[in-house]
Amino acid sequence: MKRVLITLICLACLNSCVETYEPEVGDYESSLVVDGLFSDSDSPSRVILSTSFAYDEDEVPYISDATVVIEEQNGPNHQLSEVEPGTYETNPEEFKGVIGNSYRLRIRLPDGEEYETEWAMMTAAAPIGDITYELETREVDEIGAPLVRGIQFYLNTASDGDANPFYRWEWEETYIYNHPKPQYVTVTFPARKRAVFEDVPLDEFEGFNCWKSNKSTSILIESTEGLTENNVKDFPLHFVDDSSPRLYIRYSLLVKQYALDKEYHEFLRKVVEVNQTTGSLFDPIPNEIFGNVQSTSDNNRPVLGYFGVAGVSEKRIFVTREDLPIGFNAPPSPVCLEDTIGLGEFELLHDFTESGNKVFYNYLRAEIGGAIIGYLVSEPKCIFCEDNDASNERPDFW
Repeated sequence: MKRVLITLICLACLNSCVETYEPEVGDYESSLVVDGLFSDSDSPSRVILSTSFAYDEDEVPYISDATVVIEEQNGPNHQLSEVEPGTYETNPEEFKGVIGNSYRLRIRLPDGEEYETEWAMMTAAAPIGDITYELETREVDEIGAPLVRGIQFYLNTASDGDANPFYRWEWEETYIYNHPKPQYVTVTFPARKRAVFEDVPLDEFEGFNCWKSNKSTSILIESTEGLTENNVKDFPLHFVDDSSPRLYIRYSLLVKQYALDKEYHEFLRKVVEVNQTTGSLFDPIPNEIFGNVQSTSDNNRPVLGYFGVAGVSEKRIFVTREDLPIGFNAPPSPVCLEDTIGLGEFELLHDFTESGNKVFYNYLRAEIGGAIIGYLVSEPKCIFCEDNDASNERPDFW
């Protein structure tokens, strides 16, 4: 939603050379891009502000220091806080959506330009029914790659006849894995040919367990409008393969189901269609997709994106190793590179740890007698949770 890519493919004629076609592109005028969704969830709602950028650029220009306010019709207003460049969040302890109430977004950019949406009513989300999973083997996009094994999650709704027929889903996965190479020792170098080793005290040791989370990035939508039954059955929600430790010990999947209005659902449908084009010359050319945010500063600046108002329902399930079929094998930890350094080779140890992006984590000991015969180093992500974008703190829901 933040960026619309236009891919131009040149034709290859039989027995002729292939040359890249570089189109002439005029001056590019950026548009404001708004990506926001406000709900009745106990979690923060988020609005992301950026500007569109030319096809030959590759860094998203986020907008900081803006004033972002969600207004409740006949109720209070709430100013969002900027938690990182261009990302603004609500404080749900102070302000969250109420089913049946109407809301709008107002934005004031640092240059004084102002934007707003029309009022939109928040409707209740139907409850989530069963979330099931099946063992599947599938192909991947890479030609010649081996088949991938994993579990496919499917979702069913539990709507009544009067529920909103426009659905959107988001998911967040969390899993636990063990440090493959826990750190016991630190090393400092008074000189390249000297080293000082210190055992890490138990009260400073991070522990063996890491919890890592990932969120969905795809747009997952469905509509039951015009169908005889207002329920979604066996919607393919998420596939988890066996190439990572996600399914080795315990896995959690939190699913959020939103009740959209028809306009928001139609906007997302158009975005999905644009993103599914293959880049062929016979595909429709992706267009800028305008949403429900309008300028109030009479500057006629186009605005891309959408601010949605939607009720939400949630459901979490867990999958443990014992729940999976016999023979399903996932790795116990991230794949890591390890090096062994001989006893007393302090210069080499120094080079590995000071400039080679490796961490010394333990001594290499003889199998018989346990005498120290060398040193073991590995990648930071294999020693510290945070270096693998994980945490050593157990989540409250775990």
